Amino acid sequence: MPLIAALSTRVIALLELMRLDKTVAAAVFMLLGAYIAASPGELWSARTLTAAAVVGLITAFGLVINDYCDVAEDSIGKPQRPIPSGRVSRRLAGTFAWALAAIALVTSALLGARALLFATAMVGISAAYSFRLKDTVILGNAAVALLVSCTLVYGAFTIGRVTASVWIAVIITFPYMLAQEALFNLEDEECDRVAGLRTTATYLGIDGAATFVRTVLAGTMAIALAPWFLGSASVIYLGALTVCILAPITLMIFLLRQPLSLPAVGNAVKLSRLVWVTSLLPLALLK
Repeated sequence: MPLIAALSTRVIALLELMRLDKTVAAAVFMLLGAYIAASPGELWSARTLTAAAVVGLITAFGLVINDYCDVAEDSIGKPQRPIPSGRVSRRLAGTFAWALAAIALVTSALLGARALLFATAMVGISAAYSFRLKDTVILGNAAVALLVSCTLVYGAFTIGRVTASVWIAVIITFPYMLAQEALFNLEDEECDRVAGLRTTATYLGIDGAATFVRTVLAGTMAIALAPWFLGSASVIYLGALTVCILAPITLMIFLLRQPLSLPAVGNAVKLSRLVWVTSLLPLALLK
């Protein structure tokens, strides 16, 4: 019984490292890219579901390897996480992460050389972020934004074409994710500073990072409105965009006004996660 209990604790800890909600969300986002590019009847197939699994596995790899690299920071700010709490060893977490990456790459090979190359690049960027780019100003934020936004392209690759609408969705997604990642840095500024990390927030300071986030969010709003102004999106898109993206981003910008408070940053982070979900509707309407 003690052995079974120990194994159960370890399995639960590994699943926690994977953050299954984010893993599934990444797969859904990839399917959004496939949906935008697909003709009727093309979306649901063994190929697209396999590609969704690949994206989920790569996302899980990125999350686990990030925890593997962040032991020092998490020991300060998030001691309840699986590795600093001792529920799973750092060595096992590292082995598990690379096993996820290997499974993802082997699976992606079933989809062809282009899909394998794309998946390999995503694994490489994820690893580079955790091992090096996280300890940079803006560059690490941009790496994550690139990974997330290019998930849409991977979905379109699965269908066999990358349409103009897919690229528009990518161009809207990238700055939003850039702002969100910088906002996460802002939330973690204190523990990152204590741990000696050089992030956007620790380098620019609280006020500078907040200004950066507000500026990029404002740019995201302008970019998201462009398809409607240019006549390539419908009035329905404009309505969904207003409710699902523009209004909540406006509130986020308001929350991040000066003087900045930690509760306001926390509320902005929660709202940013909500916008990531609600944004699926207007992006889908770009089809």
